[in-house]
Amino acid sequence: MVILHTADLHLGKRLGKASRLDEQALLIKELADIADARAVDVILIAGDIFDNIVPPSEAERVFYRGMLSLAERGRAVIALAGNHDDERRLCAAKPLADLQGIVLAGELDYSALGAESFTEPVPPASLLSVASAADYLEKQRIRMEGRFGGVTVFKGDEKVNIALVPYPSESRLARWAEQDYNIDYVERVKSTLASACEFFDDGYNILCTHLFLTKSESGSLGGLMALPTSVLPETADYIALGHVHKQYKITKTPLAVYSGSPLQYAYDESRTKSVMLIDTAKRTVEAVPLNVGKKLTETTADNFDECMQKLDFYSGDYVRILYDGEALSKDEATAIKSHPAFNDLIITATARGTVAERRAHLGDGELFEMFYRKTKGADPSEELKANFVTLMKELKNEAD
Repeated sequence: MVILHTADLHLGKRLGKASRLDEQALLIKELADIADARAVDVILIAGDIFDNIVPPSEAERVFYRGMLSLAERGRAVIALAGNHDDERRLCAAKPLADLQGIVLAGELDYSALGAESFTEPVPPASLLSVASAADYLEKQRIRMEGRFGGVTVFKGDEKVNIALVPYPSESRLARWAEQDYNIDYVERVKSTLASACEFFDDGYNILCTHLFLTKSESGSLGGLMALPTSVLPETADYIALGHVHKQYKITKTPLAVYSGSPLQYAYDESRTKSVMLIDTAKRTVEAVPLNVGKKLTETTADNFDECMQKLDFYSGDYVRILYDGEALSKDEATAIKSHPAFNDLIITATARGTVAERRAHLGDGELFEMFYRKTKGADPSEELKANFVTLMKELKNEAD
């Protein structure tokens, strides 16, 4: 079988004021195109489906439509709850998803998979052709058998065992099994992963989970405590990970891989994104590059004209400008922020310090004149300037 592994869709995530939903919808279409071109049988999404536990309705619409498109041609689709997801909300459509070959994975026990049935209403005669087509598609669909810990996927004589463990927060661990809090969190997560993988056999075995793993065994990322790689079960042939947005092979035995986020969500992330393709027969893993999605570009400028030139040059990106120059006028700032590529403007500490140093020798009258000229676009009258200087002297005398 061929299995596509991705993660961290973060549907509904914004970049400042910019919505990414259109890009995210196009991304899911690209995933479907890759699945068609590479004859993918199963699509694994290893957590953080949404960016917030209560996603906007528009993000949920993109998700449901997207999962249906991914499940076309009989593919199995598995969407796992990450630390950004409310597993109950994610799984609310489970009865309908099951019928489409879509597993919404928010728990640890999947033995009820496929148990939902609808006996009424019976399709009228006018829909017999639709019912026949549905029956045909059901026969062609990848078959799944749920059990405690995950699912077994069947294609002809082939089968793949996939353990599914959503992000194991304390509240989820407590719901899955009675907890012994004399045992630390790391050991309880390790035990949970091992328990989920107990149905593994001598076939091809995959663990799909959402964790922050580190070889240094310390630290945190995105609010998740770092876990040592020793929590991973050695019985898995491949471990599909979510949470880290960089494509990264964290261990070779067992082979544990972060697919990385399919879109660039932060300026310090890699601009190259990909998904992983696992061929269970050949026992190979391949990174397939993605093309959809605008890039995030951070650049520098020290005057208004250079700001506009950089925005024009990177017109297809989201651009953050690190500005190191004289203060911009209101009209200049408005022009920069109105550019289609503009996303953020950061006045650097160097610029603030340089401007302060350049103005340190100026008198109150000169500073007022510069301020007035920048804000009003004209020189202040001598009377107004004199009044300001007099007022500043009085304030300084009171302070003394």
